[in-house]
Amino acid sequence: MRTATELQELAWRALVKELGLADALRYRILFQPGKGDYCRERQALFSGMSMERWIEDLRTWEQQKSAG
Repeated sequence: MRTATELQELAWRALVKELGLADALRYRILFQPGKGDYCRERQALFSGMSMERWIEDLRTWEQQKSAG
């Protein structure tokens, strides 16, 4: 089994080989670690919201998106 460092290096070489250096760098930038605690933020954002309400809000958002 490879170490995390070995796996990262192998994956980077594969990306550069397949995509070229410029696109491999662009791809890597897309997956930079974020900041904050998404689990805590999600819990605060959706606490007390029923699944039915969440689905209703999602449908409203989808309708607005398709209308716009």
